[in-house]
Amino acid sequence: MSRSRHVGKIRKRLEEIKNQSVRPTKADFSHHESVRLATDALLDGGTESYLRALNEEGEVDFLSSVEAQYIKKNAREPYYANESHAERETGPRQNDAGSLQSGTYFPISEGSEPALHHTWSTAEKPYLKEKSSATVYFQTEKNSNIRDIIRRCISKTSQVLAIMMDVFTDTEIFCDVLEAANKRGVFVYLLLDQSNIKLFSEMCDKVQIAEDHFKNISVRSVTGEVYCAKSGRKFSGQIQEKFIISDWRYVLSGSYSFTWLCGQVHRNFLSKFTGQVVELFDEEFRHLYALSKPVMGLSSPTHTVPFLLNTSTTTQGSLTSSSNQGSANTPSDPFSSLSANSTYQTKQPPSTHGYSSNPTSQSPLHRGNSFHGYTSFM
Repeated sequence: MSRSRHVGKIRKRLEEIKNQSVRPTKADFSHHESVRLATDALLDGGTESYLRALNEEGEVDFLSSVEAQYIKKNAREPYYANESHAERETGPRQNDAGSLQSGTYFPISEGSEPALHHTWSTAEKPYLKEKSSATVYFQTEKNSNIRDIIRRCISKTSQVLAIMMDVFTDTEIFCDVLEAANKRGVFVYLLLDQSNIKLFSEMCDKVQIAEDHFKNISVRSVTGEVYCAKSGRKFSGQIQEKFIISDWRYVLSGSYSFTWLCGQVHRNFLSKFTGQVVELFDEEFRHLYALSKPVMGLSSPTHTVPFLLNTSTTTQGSLTSSSNQGSANTPSDPFSSLSANSTYQTKQPPSTHGYSSNPTSQSPLHRGNSFHGYTSFM
């Protein structure tokens, strides 16, 4: 007796949708094994292996041509493929992400504790001084130019500017950031998507900005989540989050990238958040900063260098700076951990209690455990 052909979950659902006599079923959010097998096949053997796996699983082609090309282009071998046996026996690297359990981030000098320049007590969270609000701006609103709003935000920041951006090539916004750091003494923490760092470096070369111009600026790169096949081959996603935290008082976030095209022709939106919701962006930035890597040639400012300090050795929730000469620190590689099975490797955020010195107290805003979802109890 011949075995009935397996039908994948997506194909089965499509057939049910096309059949008017079939009643709608409850949405299925469970693990999709056929998709995993096909993705592993693409990662390990290329397009032919991927199509063969789809045929065997009876599943539809669920990847766009752009996605399939991205996976193949960014595929990486496991570390042990390029390491000797002795190196593998030494255990995890000194600067693996898991060893950087930090709840705070700031420039630090080598061999001495940084002087406190920007700090606040648990009762003086800057964002709590603002009334909770949300304002949305669209590109079509000529009276509220998104690019001008962002530039105005940077120009009015007086202490600390935290920027998470996917692409940064806008020279005017770059000048705003440099002016804030070099002329007004604002400490700038710039996290960029690792795959687009080359575009940022290209801009720096074009405008002849070198390392010594990055006073008070920490430039670091970070990736998205990591998908790992059973074979050990893997690829990382991109950072597509875009937000700015100004003096820990308010946040600008939306679809806008720091590019000339976004400022002139691409349609985007921008949201401004004040109040307690800023704490969620603060947590996300700290999480990503702990996973980031320095950008060679740009991440070692003349006076300050980014370093992740464990919460057990510093005052909780403080943001500090140093005016002494520092040395570059080599942080973790997001590809360092490898699970036994094929999985989407979700980077775990460092354990932190935010700014609160009371471990039993909780903010009314809680970050969900599943990926980066947030739930509000306001």
